[in-house]
Amino acid sequence: MNLIYYYPMENGAPAEVGRNILKTLLDHRDTLPFDEIKLFCKEKYASEIKNRFNLDVITYKNLNKISRHDVVHIPVLPTILPNAKFLLYLYIKIIKKRKLIIQYHGDVRKELQSSYKDIISLIHIVTYIFIPYLLKSVDRVITHSYYMNEIITEYGVKKSVILPNAIDDYWYGKKEENETKPKKEIDPTVFNIFYHGRLSWEKGIDILIESFGHYAKNNPNTNIYLAGEGPQKKQLKDLCSRLDIDKKVIFLGNINKEEIIFFLKKVDVAIYPSRFDNFPLAVLEALACANCPVYFSKNIGIYDFVIRDGFKLNSFELNVENLNKVLDYASCNTNRNVVNQQKKFAKNYTWDQVILKYIEVYHDVIKEQLPSL
Repeated sequence: MNLIYYYPMENGAPAEVGRNILKTLLDHRDTLPFDEIKLFCKEKYASEIKNRFNLDVITYKNLNKISRHDVVHIPVLPTILPNAKFLLYLYIKIIKKRKLIIQYHGDVRKELQSSYKDIISLIHIVTYIFIPYLLKSVDRVITHSYYMNEIITEYGVKKSVILPNAIDDYWYGKKEENETKPKKEIDPTVFNIFYHGRLSWEKGIDILIESFGHYAKNNPNTNIYLAGEGPQKKQLKDLCSRLDIDKKVIFLGNINKEEIIFFLKKVDVAIYPSRFDNFPLAVLEALACANCPVYFSKNIGIYDFVIRDGFKLNSFELNVENLNKVLDYASCNTNRNVVNQQKKFAKNYTWDQVILKYIEVYHDVIKEQLPSL
């Protein structure tokens, strides 16, 4: 019996999570309930991945190498479009009726409602319609927050499990003296705010900018740094122009891990104002390494884990008025005791700990198929 693991090559947090899962599974292969780990990928990546991992690689050309006892894990959603993930899904569940695990990183329906507004986006309607069926048809759906699990339960999904996201030790042990300074200098004489992540509607950055616009009128010695790219960038820049805060809002674009850590150690506050979010890596990264208070909206799935773990971190109900209060409080509060609590909470979510929960899922799925072997 083998684990057939779809290896994601895409950009973005879900694919990054998928790659980190595989990396950690390989470190724990002696404890896995499988003879081998085999990778599935697009044909054009087969040679590269085989050389990188020295593992057997399966593509759509040799799907018959998947046996009836194997368990397939797709760590990113196989959207209803002609792609390798969806082909693998069709072969495993519709044609061969084998065991399949998929991960649901965010609610596609809500994302489609907020992100796709032109005629071209009509192609995604099929995905919107069939997502509930797809999720109900697999043997286990892994989601990363209680909030998201409630959504898929409403879709009729009965076989789901909540596993938190995780980050590697890099975010916990970085030494300040080894940091790479970014191109943009930080003025230590002003109040500095930081955000990193995707610049998209669901992340709520427009609400943060609107609040910052009000705050900056009475507090001119302040800057906000936004790291990341996304479809809302132009809209956000236009909003800054209308509020006359162009010079105070610095768009950094995509920056590397070392630069992110540099900002999180130098700024006065980090804020993550999502309208809805599952278990964003950016917030966990900030909690792990920031030398400043980290504020996040209660719409972020990580909030439920904070409450269940018994921590009192900085969260808020999302609206402009509350963000104004956050900025006022953070700018005058010099107590940094919360920083130690942030790091203590984040230490619960390393890959070496979370991967054990994935291994439990594999055992449970295997037990369900044993009677038919």
